[in-house]
Amino acid sequence: MKIDGTTKLVGVFGDPVTHTASPAMHNAAFTALKMNWKYLPFHVAIENLKAALDGIRALNLIGVNLTVPHKVAALGFLDEVDPEARQLGAVNTVVVENGRLHGFNTDGYGFARAIQEDFNLGLQGRSVLVLGAGGAGRSIAAKCVREGAQHVWVANRTASKSDAILQAVGNAGPIAAIPFTNAAIRTIIDRVDLLVNATSVGLRPGDSLGLEPAFFTPKLYVYDTIYRPAETELLKLAHTADAKCANGLNMLLYQGARSFEIWTKDKKAPLAKMRQALKTAVYGGPQ
Repeated sequence: MKIDGTTKLVGVFGDPVTHTASPAMHNAAFTALKMNWKYLPFHVAIENLKAALDGIRALNLIGVNLTVPHKVAALGFLDEVDPEARQLGAVNTVVVENGRLHGFNTDGYGFARAIQEDFNLGLQGRSVLVLGAGGAGRSIAAKCVREGAQHVWVANRTASKSDAILQAVGNAGPIAAIPFTNAAIRTIIDRVDLLVNATSVGLRPGDSLGLEPAFFTPKLYVYDTIYRPAETELLKLAHTADAKCANGLNMLLYQGARSFEIWTKDKKAPLAKMRQALKTAVYGGPQ
């Protein structure tokens, strides 16, 4: 579609941002709905985040997504934050309204939709181990509690970040922090239904979470929020043990669809077109 003076812009801020498939997904949606909108990736270092957010206001962008490492830091630079995002302590979607920056979090929504689609699994009554306490880990852990999970454990190598999740959820509900060590995970793994990698470990070749192969059994569901590569080291371990596996592509799809609807004032996202564009961008075609 032609870019001109009426083209509306949205995008994503991240560091790194070269791996993102969000532009393909959103631009396919805009094309399908004949909208004169464009979605662009912006490499933004953490020290430039405030200036970049002020810039979208000055340049009259519609809004942006936020990815690693900006989801938590952005909270201090916004004019208003949705109550759920405030509780989670992380923002992944910003919209500009009347010159003010409004923050939302669609990660939890995207995660729950993905788990239902990939595993036919609801979160109510489940026991979940979340690896990582960054923006995605916060959102996923809190969503599990909100959906009625029986137990939620958050494992992180920095205890203060895990503690921040517990405080964000209000120390209410069945949520606890454990060290990110094999010894600690070994004590609870037999009770875990769903293991979720919410860290960035797996993005690069050779990345390893260092988990023991014995943790993986056919009864375990394993979800990696990473979608590129399609099969991380974690998913290879899980697959070898006949555990049920899925990567983060559907989470990306559904959180992106919700962001789309926030920016466009609840215009329905064309999911089929967005899914097709994602698979082509990430894998070169259907998987």
